[in-house]
Amino acid sequence: MFKKILIPVDLEEPQFSDRAIALGLREVDREGGDIHLMTVIPGFSSPLVASYFKRSDVKKAHEAVDQHLIDFAHEKIPADVHRTLSVHQGNPAERIIKQAKRLGADLIIMTAHHRGKVDHVLLGSNSQRVVDRAPCSVLVLRS
Repeated sequence: MFKKILIPVDLEEPQFSDRAIALGLREVDREGGDIHLMTVIPGFSSPLVASYFKRSDVKKAHEAVDQHLIDFAHEKIPADVHRTLSVHQGNPAERIIKQAKRLGADLIIMTAHHRGKVDHVLLGSNSQRVVDRAPCSVLVLRS
């Protein structure tokens, strides 16, 4: 049993997270454990990107993603399981690693996206970076 499980969710393709969530629900310590769902949106704070968007638009986008993650978690995680949620901006692998450290996660469960021929042989680039640099165990599910 694990106390803190981090599950990154791609809200553009939420079905990719179903198996990770099912496994997390099976592996989390139901007495004091926590499943943390996180998602990462593009880095609006980079100077190049920020120059194209008003702050109010970025805030609205962030709030919409927050609500989408809340709805997703409500649908996928039973009420008797403690859960926390967070939305981040930037590079997915970097943000996952930072969040795992911040939470003191003891397991990250993520699904590798296989988009091309190379990805069928290797893990996806974000998955590979997380495996290489994570402060805890990482379980990567292939499709």
